[in-house]
Amino acid sequence: MQITERRIGQSIILDLTGELSYANRTTFKAAVERSKQGGCRHLILNMQGVRFLDSSALGTLALLAKSFLATQGMVSLLNPQSYVKEIVTLANLHQILPVYTSEQDALAGSRLPAAG
Repeated sequence: MQITERRIGQSIILDLTGELSYANRTTFKAAVERSKQGGCRHLILNMQGVRFLDSSALGTLALLAKSFLATQGMVSLLNPQSYVKEIVTLANLHQILPVYTSEQDALAGSRLPAAG
């Protein structure tokens, strides 16, 4: 899995490429932790390049969303491929992870309380 990070205001976009699975969970969690340590309040996971995710990835995404919510932040998914979007929907993760089709919509979709 390849992960690149882009910061836009209080949001960080992680562009993910490859498979999000148990085998590369450590790499993914490390990138997320760096984002949190950097003060990220809205993490956007660009899933356009993710062709597969397994059950461990679903669990990781659910825990990640809850972790950000606990600190008054949020996690969003951007451009998941149809297979990934279907899995996320079947697992009901779209209830806690908003799914967007454009980066602009994802950035505008952040309804975070003011920091302070």
